[in-house]
Amino acid sequence: MKLNSHTAHRLLVLWLTAAACCIAAQAQHKNGHNRLGLETITYRAQVWVEKDDLARYGGEELFTDNLKKMFEKTTYFWNESENKFKYYFEFIPAGLHIYDIQGNRDLYDQFQKQAYGPLDTARYDFVVFFALNAKSNGLWCGGGGQSGQSVVCCYQTLEQQQKYGDIFAKEPPEQGTYSNLGHEYGHVRGATDIYQYIIKAEDNPISHEALRPPKCNMGNGMWAWSDYCSHLFNYTAHYKQLPQGLSRRVFPDKIRINVRVNGKKGKNVTLKLYGTRAGGRKNNRDVYPHAYRTLQTNSKGFAELTDVYDLYHPAKGTPGLPPSDEFPYAYWFCFLVEAEYQGEKKYIWIPDWATQITKLSGKDIHEELIEF
Repeated sequence: MKLNSHTAHRLLVLWLTAAACCIAAQAQHKNGHNRLGLETITYRAQVWVEKDDLARYGGEELFTDNLKKMFEKTTYFWNESENKFKYYFEFIPAGLHIYDIQGNRDLYDQFQKQAYGPLDTARYDFVVFFALNAKSNGLWCGGGGQSGQSVVCCYQTLEQQQKYGDIFAKEPPEQGTYSNLGHEYGHVRGATDIYQYIIKAEDNPISHEALRPPKCNMGNGMWAWSDYCSHLFNYTAHYKQLPQGLSRRVFPDKIRINVRVNGKKGKNVTLKLYGTRAGGRKNNRDVYPHAYRTLQTNSKGFAELTDVYDLYHPAKGTPGLPPSDEFPYAYWFCFLVEAEYQGEKKYIWIPDWATQITKLSGKDIHEELIEF
């Protein structure tokens, strides 16, 4: 078809516009929120992989190329999940450490322990340890390496990889190793497992109601970060290894529980705190049926709890704790607060992550309100 000069010019403009949009879309995918001018925070991983596992995956060059692509998917997962980030978070593989179990799969654990040894923090920020011919499957994050680094461990059996695909197989938005690592990187940045807060109504003998935390990549939802994670990741953004004492610093000084009766100060109202615990060998995730603390509101209609970190992280032997084998992690994840006034009872939940949001928002007192 022969085109006149006017038509040809219009088509050229349309083509250039489309090309510009395509380039912009590619830049958007590559740089994510950077197009909004957010500062990029990069976390560099030293990646451990076993010699024969590496050969099975096609050798060092192919593995390195696929590893780079997988980390890009994890970066995409982090930043494209619903969030309130102040930064664009990027995860990159900064180098391979190849180890050799000499055909003995029992030696995976030995080398994993070595991954907690001294780390060159001028080059790396954390470690990802792959065991890709393991006897069992597992994915977890551990802290406290000699250089303060977190170590993310990914154990997979050959059967698992044959059935569900290798570690590089899954693409967004399908969940895969890249997103599972994204969850573990949440631990690297200081977050706890949100799924540990889920309580079924039948596992709450006090108020018989369920506890349903917000949707979050740390446990009970995909492609969303809870406000807790957003606040925490913003706070820890510039720490390449989390500082000692961080967990204490993100708790407020006090919890203040206000009670109102017909809009007025509820004086001398009894408050009972029941702790929730993680699931273990002897118990489900549940509300422990014995009150851990009993309080009374004062003349101003409130009661206060101090030493908030220690409230959720009780020392061994503290009165009111379950037997040690019925108290996984020795940690209260949440408190169910019962207020009783003239025979009527009201309930509220105070999960520890809610108090941390208060502190990370710049406040020293976490306040709650119960109304009769």
